Amino acid sequence: MSEDDITPNRRRREPATDEPSEHDPANTEELDKQLSAITEVVGGLAKKVNSLRERIDALENGDTGDEDEQDDKHDRPAAWVVFTPPAAAEDRQHRKDGHSPNWTLDNFVAWYNATYVGLAGGPATPIPECWRQHPGLAMEVATLAYSWRRANVGATANVRDAQYWHHTWRPGFAARLNEWTHAHCIDGRHRPAGASVRPDRFTQATSEEAHVRKEAS
Repeated sequence: MSEDDITPNRRRREPATDEPSEHDPANTEELDKQLSAITEVVGGLAKKVNSLRERIDALENGDTGDEDEQDDKHDRPAAWVVFTPPAAAEDRQHRKDGHSPNWTLDNFVAWYNATYVGLAGGPATPIPECWRQHPGLAMEVATLAYSWRRANVGATANVRDAQYWHHTWRPGFAARLNEWTHAHCIDGRHRPAGASVRPDRFTQATSEEAHVRKEAS
């Protein structure tokens, strides 16, 4: 007697023939297509995420992507600058005018003398008109002007740097004025003192000055 005769109600398990085998080439090709489609979608999403992340980082850094707006921000005085700052050759509206840094310094000196002059006889004296004729003073004026600009204008503006400029750089500069100039220079009566006058690198020398330099070299 066979097993089938003993359990007649047990249904025989027939091998499935209508389902594709996992090794079926057609099935493998279909899986590859699905994986390719999923990979393409994931790649597109990753690009969008990276783009959004870069945009968020740019906004956090104040970069709007607008070149004109960035230039405006570069030239914009900080909130604590209560007076209109001196014009500079580096300002966007003046860049095409061909001004040299000398123009920036001239404007700063005029602005400084209208802002930081104190009581008569005190240490907060104006920068003398002959400041260019005193090389040491000219160098100090240059760094004083650009350190003020960095602390108070554009993306580099920082209120702590601005206060440090007032607390340290400006008083130190004022205290050293008498090291570079004669007492009469402060009153507008220039007298040579210390180092001799030197031509600066932004001013084109006259033919006579160029000849003197050539002879001296």
